[in-house]
Amino acid sequence: MRRNKKSGIHKERIIMLASSAFVLAALTMTGVYMKGQNVESKDDGYTLDFTALENNADDKMQEISEYNEEHLLKEEENIPELTANNTAGNEIAAAPVTEDDLDYLPQEVGSGHVEIPGLTDQETLQEAAEAEQQMPELTVEKTLHFTENDGMQKPVQSDILMHYSMDKSIYFATLDQYKYNPATIFSAEEGMTVTACAQGKVTSIFENEEIGKAVTLDLGDGYEATYGQLAEITVKENAYVNPGETIGSVAAPTKYYSAEGSNVYFALTHNGDPVNGEALFH
Repeated sequence: MRRNKKSGIHKERIIMLASSAFVLAALTMTGVYMKGQNVESKDDGYTLDFTALENNADDKMQEISEYNEEHLLKEEENIPELTANNTAGNEIAAAPVTEDDLDYLPQEVGSGHVEIPGLTDQETLQEAAEAEQQMPELTVEKTLHFTENDGMQKPVQSDILMHYSMDKSIYFATLDQYKYNPATIFSAEEGMTVTACAQGKVTSIFENEEIGKAVTLDLGDGYEATYGQLAEITVKENAYVNPGETIGSVAAPTKYYSAEGSNVYFALTHNGDPVNGEALFH
């Protein structure tokens, strides 16, 4: 910046000196012309000294020449200093920057993620746990087989309250009417454990007004078992259960069985048709 300022001053001084020399030269040429015409004085008493004008113009030109030589000499003397300064600046710019030279951790351009030891690891573990919870459970498909000769366990260790009856109607006290009964109704107390009668796959968990919360198991070979009047169901759809495994507990009776009291509803079907499962219990 200092060099640019000096150059500006130098140019201004040269322009001023050149202008002065030009004016003096013009006056000299005029004087030469008039001298040639033998006009050196006027009647009003004024006299022009053309020799002095010529000498003054020569002095100005000599001053410009000497100033230029002096300025060039000073610039040549400053060149080593400027070169040394530029070399030092280049060495500083080329020196590698390490993490010790910075008061912050360097990051990649465009990276908005800042890793904080301890906190970042904890957040990563939490995100992984949440992702694992959201992933659907993978189950291995099993081939299920069931025949009536295999027999079944009772869903609850208690007596039968209302027997299976599809050949004749039976009396339902709450409804105060006779009708067919496609299921076996077990007498049970609220909170008792309800277990699977045979190995199967949970195909449906549902609820309706008549039997309340219920679970349906696929036993294989077209057989299905439905458990009703349940509370606190412990199985999930598409899960496999083994005989005797808990599937829920006994709930308070629905309004369809308020007179009969708390119970467990169990219905067995084969290809959608009701089957009497009472003969299969052992």
